[in-house]
Amino acid sequence: MLINYKKEMIHDSTMLQYRDPAGAVAVGTPVVLRFRTRLENVESVYLCLIGEGFHEEHLMRLTGETWQADITAPSVPDVYWYYFMIRVGERLSYYGAGSGRTGGIGAVYSALPPAFQLTVYDAGFEVPRWFPKSVMYQIFPDRFRPGRDATVRKGIAYHRSKGRRAYFHDTWDEQPLFTPLPGETTYNPCDYFGGTLAGIEASLGYLQSLGVNVLYLNPIFEAASNHRYNTADYFRIDPVLGSEEDFRSLCRAANRRGMRILLDGVFSHTGSDSIYFNREKAYDGPGAADSPDSPYYPWYTFERYPDQYRCWWGFTSLPEINKQDPGWQRYVITGGDSVVKHWLKTGAAGWRLDVADELPDDVLAKIYKAAKQAKPEAVMIGEVWEDATTKHSYGVKRRYALGGILDSVTNYPLRSALIAFLKGQSDAFDLKHFLVGQAVNYPPPLYYALTNLLSSHDVERVRTALSARVDPHQLIREQQASFVISDSQNKKGARRQRLAAVLQFCLPGVPCVYYGDEKGMTGFLDPFNRAPFTEKAPYDLTDEYRKLAGLRASADALQTGPVVYFAPDADCLGVLRYISGGIDALGRPAENGICFVAVNRSDARRLVVFDFAGKHSLFAEADQRSLLPLFNGTFTCRLTQESFTFIDALFEISLPPLGAVWLKIV
Repeated sequence: MLINYKKEMIHDSTMLQYRDPAGAVAVGTPVVLRFRTRLENVESVYLCLIGEGFHEEHLMRLTGETWQADITAPSVPDVYWYYFMIRVGERLSYYGAGSGRTGGIGAVYSALPPAFQLTVYDAGFEVPRWFPKSVMYQIFPDRFRPGRDATVRKGIAYHRSKGRRAYFHDTWDEQPLFTPLPGETTYNPCDYFGGTLAGIEASLGYLQSLGVNVLYLNPIFEAASNHRYNTADYFRIDPVLGSEEDFRSLCRAANRRGMRILLDGVFSHTGSDSIYFNREKAYDGPGAADSPDSPYYPWYTFERYPDQYRCWWGFTSLPEINKQDPGWQRYVITGGDSVVKHWLKTGAAGWRLDVADELPDDVLAKIYKAAKQAKPEAVMIGEVWEDATTKHSYGVKRRYALGGILDSVTNYPLRSALIAFLKGQSDAFDLKHFLVGQAVNYPPPLYYALTNLLSSHDVERVRTALSARVDPHQLIREQQASFVISDSQNKKGARRQRLAAVLQFCLPGVPCVYYGDEKGMTGFLDPFNRAPFTEKAPYDLTDEYRKLAGLRASADALQTGPVVYFAPDADCLGVLRYISGGIDALGRPAENGICFVAVNRSDARRLVVFDFAGKHSLFAEADQRSLLPLFNGTFTCRLTQESFTFIDALFEISLPPLGAVWLKIV
């Protein structure tokens, strides 16, 4: 890095004065890029735009201290990168992104620099309009609400008739099994508590009172485990949960309440104990492991028949699918009554696709197309753990975020960023940079539809993450089972969780609440994060979640309004959501409004000032001008009923320890 130039050159990819539009753009969109330097002897500045098999250099023109290039976004959806090449006398310098970053204020380099990200997406990318306005609730079906009939016992008898172990807990409040059953040497997730589809249907009133209008169910199809990620039959509801008619009834009852049901699609692998593979001989067959003449044989890749075959992450109970097999594609995706289409026609509103990394992009595109054919308003969510715009898997750059493949992805990076901030492992400046980065790099249709979760069946519950001071990955199951969170830790964890939920419900994207989080349930990793739903956990936050869902539903600005982030100090974060001119961030008609939320993660009171007239990433100048006169007056916090005053677009506030304010300005 050339230190002597660092203060004389600047480009900030998140500021509209340097890049307009500042965020991701559709193919063919005009983009203005500006680079500023105070040096007097600059001979030329070139904008270098690069991508996979793509390279353009644009000579920038000088106006005052600013060099400008007017370009057109490439015609192929992809993630592109750019940097600046500056000739000063005889010296050639470069200006690119800061080390370890893809946006924001850059830095000067003496060699080819890290580049700024420019995401270019399909101009036709559009997510069903109902989804960004939703509040989602994730249910692990066996552990949510028990049925009140003989469904579970009949289902367990069915599995036992197949030769499977099936342990039924005597009471609802027992701890899930985490060690082998007597007489066995390995742990088997074969214990059941008795949750059913009918139990979920009976709970719709409670869920509606929480403001929930989308239910995402972990797998419900027949399988030889309680988690059902080892599918045995895609066309049969697991008899422990009920029947296809029970599922239809649940969908009808949900629809009457304005609620939708999303299913978990596990298509990268099946169970070895399935009608398709049949290694355990539970079915009449022939499965792939029974005979090479089986219609399912081409679905799998055998290295030595029948005992050695490709399987998911080395688990022999999960034989991996050959996703390019035409027969499998017809059965699961493209056929007239394929798995994907059948359950959408039966009542589901969409799919969450398990381990999307394991499904090639062309296969994801076929699933997406098939779903939209069956139900145009269906939503497709991919399980993605990293940044969806720059994700590589198996040596291939993935195109999840560019349109035509997924409508949404699981926003695990946001979960990590919020927990790190609230636990003091990062600060508000780091969190703001992360949030601005997602806003800039994700295409708007995807950004406003991100599945914003704090817990799931694959990670520790948020209450535990914010209370305990240990990494659960460093604990064996026995240690996780015996770990006790003290009352004082739990109390502080609850206050942190409240702040996490405040942010979850005011940020762009769809809040996703894992069952029981609102009650304060705790639990480390699988199976402890899958305990039965309880009404009795300490420091219940149900009323807070109910209130937050109501606030989000009350304003279009909180659903699809543009966002601006503030970090006045290391402990405090502000989030401004607004709609001005009757058009939301997706270009759709919406009601004007302004909401402002601020949180203090510190144990001490913080006096901070939010300046709405200053220069802020993402804040369009025209929007800022129209809103500034409105940042005057006294407003009431929707969480505490306290009054706060704005004066000349300045908001000075003494934020209480672990406190939050939620203001409706207009």
